[in-house]
Amino acid sequence: MTCKYKNEIDQIIIQGNAKVLVETAKDLAKAMVIKKFEKVDEKSSVSTSQIRNIYGSSKKIEMTLAEENAEQLYGRLVLLKPKMAYANGRFNKNFGKDRWKIPGFKVLVDCLSYAIDMVDGKYERMNNFFNFFEAILAYHKAEGGK
Repeated sequence: MTCKYKNEIDQIIIQGNAKVLVETAKDLAKAMVIKKFEKVDEKSSVSTSQIRNIYGSSKKIEMTLAEENAEQLYGRLVLLKPKMAYANGRFNKNFGKDRWKIPGFKVLVDCLSYAIDMVDGKYERMNNFFNFFEAILAYHKAEGGK
């Protein structure tokens, strides 16, 4: 797993740094939307529907989150990692180890997986994770993600 935003994610998840959250989400969204000649290349960009299943599962966890059940729900959050790995394999099948049909999806999977590891079952960190994921989706749409 290689996420180039590890230091930023540490600040977002552990420290709750909102400014870093916004800038990192914006950068991640740009990496997910590939542009050629100022137009979105829909064949190699991440689509909203590709993210929807993961985000939906994340949102279900968030809606039931409370301080007293954070550690229990963390187990469900960790289970998003194999779901994301499966989706990445599905969207990038028949491509080599270092060659990705949708490279931005791998970036998303790697960085969200790292962020999930940083949550470590703590209530506040889980909230920070959900805010980060939501910001990524918002900027993805702003970047022209379909």
